[in-house]
Amino acid sequence: MRTGETPVATIQEGRSRRFGPHLFIVLLLVVHLAFCLTTLYKNASHPKTSDRLVSSDSVHYVDLANDFAQGNFSMGYVRERPHRQPLYPALLAVAMKIGNGNRFFLGTVNIFLASASILAVYLLVLKLNGNRPAACVVAFALAANPFIDRQITARLLTEPTHLLISIFAIYCFLRYLQDRKLGWLFGCSAWAGLDYLTRPNGLFMAVTALGTMALADLLSCRESLQKGISVFRWLGGFLGAYFLASIIFFVVTSPSWVPRLVYYGEPFHHGYLENFMWVDTYAAGHVGESYAAYTWRDYVSHHNLYDVVARTWHGLRNVYFRIPIMMERVPILYLLALGGVYVVFRRNLKAYSFLLLFLFLQLAPLVWTNLANPTARVPYGSTLPFELFLAGLFVAWFMKIPSVRSRFGS
Repeated sequence: MRTGETPVATIQEGRSRRFGPHLFIVLLLVVHLAFCLTTLYKNASHPKTSDRLVSSDSVHYVDLANDFAQGNFSMGYVRERPHRQPLYPALLAVAMKIGNGNRFFLGTVNIFLASASILAVYLLVLKLNGNRPAACVVAFALAANPFIDRQITARLLTEPTHLLISIFAIYCFLRYLQDRKLGWLFGCSAWAGLDYLTRPNGLFMAVTALGTMALADLLSCRESLQKGISVFRWLGGFLGAYFLASIIFFVVTSPSWVPRLVYYGEPFHHGYLENFMWVDTYAAGHVGESYAAYTWRDYVSHHNLYDVVARTWHGLRNVYFRIPIMMERVPILYLLALGGVYVVFRRNLKAYSFLLLFLFLQLAPLVWTNLANPTARVPYGSTLPFELFLAGLFVAWFMKIPSVRSRFGS
């Protein structure tokens, strides 16, 4: 062998190392798709499960999709159902045109969205942590998540769309706090806008994401000023950046707020949903389809400080502990995410510290309304994407512990 040549065995070993992790995610996606498509086919083929696929809230999304598929983009649904958003029905409309309304084709929308989420979280966690085992563990945890599997094969609901969009929004959020490049700020604003087009809770994500990033910038302004940047120049850049981010959000969400402005004179009118802020039961809140029937005055007139504390504790206990454990059945992902919280404080990771604040703030309305609206899928759907990134952080940190590295030979 001539000097400078690389042995064939070494080349093959290098290729194997590079291909191995990618082979894992490919096989994971193939198995996940095969399982979910088979389950969906069975559900769509039996009258009882087929009807359940488009029952309850799903009826609204199918009706809107039918309007879009027929070319009706007047957004007239806002007059009767202002709590619905147009992005998910628009995706269903594409499947409706392709499959001529076949329920199996409608169900494939959520399956492909979930598969895209598995691939996205694998690639983005790998990008953030530079650790393939962490990316593989998180991707597998999402693929095996019983909540997601139930959502994508049994009902037509917005959770898979929200999950995929949230993954990209959180990634942009973390990258902005790490790099301070405006492209990540604007990207986070755009993804948050798409999340709001998916469901009204996306407004919480947009406000809390931009607010948390703005707070992080304000707290770091001293570092910028110490570099010789004038106060007025820094303040001008700060205000200009968040003004443009807000403009991006409003442009992206215009299919939602423009019809509401036309029909109700309020760009963020969501009908009866506000009721859940001021009542104690689901039956009391689920009234007044187009307009809220209660305000904060009704709550204050019938409740005291003890009620406020009890309601808050009830929501915190359910949203942060009981619901994730219940929805995951075997809460390995939840425990790994708690490990990620430990790593954040142990290593004083500023970007992830603000991610925890972002998580806490965007869940606050769901904590408060959990008493009146005790559904588990909405708060868990809002928690799951954060769990994935925190779990990835913990596994990456764990794999770098010297004793672990030596045991796994990494």
